Amino acid sequence: MALRIEPLTEAFGATVSGFAAREPLSAEIRGEISAAFEDYSVLVFHDQPLSDEQQIIFSENFGPLEETLPGLVGSGSKIVRISNMLADGSLKEPGSHLALFGTANLLWHSDSTFKAAPAKGSILSARQIVKQGGDTEFASGRAAYESLSADMKQRIDGLVAIHSIATSRRKVDPNAVSAAQETALPPVPQALVRRNPANGRKALVLGSHIGAIVGMADDEAMALIDELTGIATQKAFTYRHVWRPDDVVMWDNRAVLHRGRPYDEANERRLMVRTTLAGDGPTAVDGRIV
Repeated sequence: MALRIEPLTEAFGATVSGFAAREPLSAEIRGEISAAFEDYSVLVFHDQPLSDEQQIIFSENFGPLEETLPGLVGSGSKIVRISNMLADGSLKEPGSHLALFGTANLLWHSDSTFKAAPAKGSILSARQIVKQGGDTEFASGRAAYESLSADMKQRIDGLVAIHSIATSRRKVDPNAVSAAQETALPPVPQALVRRNPANGRKALVLGSHIGAIVGMADDEAMALIDELTGIATQKAFTYRHVWRPDDVVMWDNRAVLHRGRPYDEANERRLMVRTTLAGDGPTAVDGRIV
C-alpha cells in the first residue's frame, strides 16, 4: 500500500500517512519516506505515538544518529529532550544554564551546523504539549535560494560561513554556553549554499550559529546573512506547525531553518523528543567548499 502524501505549502512540506512509525518499515515504505524527505524537506506524521526506543529504531531507518551534546539532559544518548523539565520531572530553574541554552532554540537555526559534519535531518515527536504556544516554524532555504537573482546567486555560491554553538548561545545570554561545550565544539566552516546530492537543488544554509564569512568583513558578512535570512523567512517560504499529541515531524537540516515559539514555561510542562540524523561529512575545509 502506497503512502498518502499531501503538500503543506506551495513551497515545501507535506503530511505523510498510511504507515505506523512504531512498526518495522518495509523497504518500499522506507524508500517512499526517504524520497519525500528529499523532495519536500519537512514531513509531518500525525497520530504516531512513540517510545524513546521506538523513535530510535524508526529514525535509524534513514541513517545513523548523532549523540546528545555534553551538559544536556540525555547527554551521550541518541535522544535529545527538548523540554522545560529536568530528568526527574521538575521544572528547570529560570535563568539556569540549561534554561538559557534551550532559549536559543527560539532563534532561527539549523541543527548541528556547529559540528564539522552538520546533521542531515531531525525527527521530533510530541510527547507532552502545552495548551497555547510552543509551535515550531520552518523556513525553506531551498525556496529562498531559488528566488534569488542570478547576480546574488553568483555572489554567494562558494562562500563559506563560520558556525559556532557559542555564537548562537551568546545571542541569548553570556552564560548560555559552558566552557566545556565551547571547548568541545570549536567554530567550524560550512558552505553558505549547499547542493542536495539526491536532486541537485541548492539551498541557503543560514541560522543563528553563524558569526562570520571567510574573507569578508564582519559587518558586511552579517548584513548579508540578515538579508538572506529575511528572504528565507518571508511568509511565502515558511510553515508554522501547531503541535498535536503524538505528532512526529521530520525535516532536512540541509534545506530548512526552524525555530521554536514561546510558551508558558513557568506553569506548563512540555516534552518533545528529538533524534538527529548524522551528516555524511564536512561541507567546507580550510575555508573552501568540499
